[in-house]
Amino acid sequence: MHDDRTATADVAITFPDDGGCFGCSAASPHGLHMRFRRRGDAVIADHTVRDEFHGAPAIAHGGIVAAMLDEVSCVAAFALRSTRVVTGELSIRYRKPCPVEVPLALSARVIPGEHPRYLVIEAEVRRGDELLAQSTGKFFFVS
Repeated sequence: MHDDRTATADVAITFPDDGGCFGCSAASPHGLHMRFRRRGDAVIADHTVRDEFHGAPAIAHGGIVAAMLDEVSCVAAFALRSTRVVTGELSIRYRKPCPVEVPLALSARVIPGEHPRYLVIEAEVRRGDELLAQSTGKFFFVS
């Protein structure tokens, strides 16, 4: 029997309805238009922040970096635990500036030891091997 949690091949993640989501919907004219894949026990995304989302010149606005970490975390709940969540808490550590117009790699994993009301999810943004930002959050189940 095949176990998806140990799969090494990337599997594209699709949503039954995106509702115009700022993070992932292609229908959101001003959104991020992120695309996600499952790789084993993680959700991953390659994303380039458009220059229109800069804070300081050539650097992604911190709120956009937070939105990307939040988005990949929520998708992790959906893809890895088959549940929809809302963000209750999100703690972010910005380690280095995230550049715009440069490919970035995001990943998120659900932390074992689930609470009956929420999941704890960790996520990160990298440029190659360089860690740029990371987050830990509590994501509450939506009925």
